[in-house]
Amino acid sequence: MKILLVQPPHWSPDGHANFDAIEKLIGSTTGDVMLLPELAGSHLPRPDYLARVRDLAKGCGLAVVGGSHYDGQVNRGAVFDRRGELLLEYDKVHPYDMELRSGVRPGSPSAGFELAGRRLHVLLCADLWYSASLAAHDGFDAVLVPAMSVTRWDGPAPARQLWQHMSVARAYEFMTYVAVSDWHHESTYQGHPCAGVTGFANPCPTTHTGFFTGPPDAPVSAYELDFDRLDAFRHDRNERGFR
Repeated sequence: MKILLVQPPHWSPDGHANFDAIEKLIGSTTGDVMLLPELAGSHLPRPDYLARVRDLAKGCGLAVVGGSHYDGQVNRGAVFDRRGELLLEYDKVHPYDMELRSGVRPGSPSAGFELAGRRLHVLLCADLWYSASLAAHDGFDAVLVPAMSVTRWDGPAPARQLWQHMSVARAYEFMTYVAVSDWHHESTYQGHPCAGVTGFANPCPTTHTGFFTGPPDAPVSAYELDFDRLDAFRHDRNERGFR
């Protein structure tokens, strides 16, 4: 399975402008599933947001995890398959910092979705930082994280290090791939800079340098999810008593 991570150069408070820019970025890129960053839909009304994600999925011919938008007071997203059928709606369970101050409420956990016989889960940004988000489930093959990584540091490096370590920890502990799509670090949200933490955590790389890859130079990056290797890794861990 090939996953595409989208890291647009700028975030706009106009959700339609974000989707227009994303459509231009991806062009004719091919894959199986595409992950957009958090708040790609900004404050679009729910019907408009769903229509943009659905049209993007049908237009590019692959499943799309549509980042999110503010549906009233809940940060919420959706997944559509390449035929434009709704696979999953998901919420942000742990609103963070500015969201809390602006009245955003916690949403409900989702159950994930299935694609090509594999179980995928979506965690919105800060939800990755809570291991309970995954501990209640059994055997997700990949965790997909739309992010808007606002940071208080002077530059993006500290936040990137934190996200890298957290992603690898989640991947190894729960024996799953972890993919994060974020906005480029030149983006801002309510005056706060983004860190650009897009990347891919692999719990079973072929070399010691492969546990985390990113952030990418290009706005669209691709990664192969080798599920045969993941299954072998899980079997080996179980054989050694890591249950």
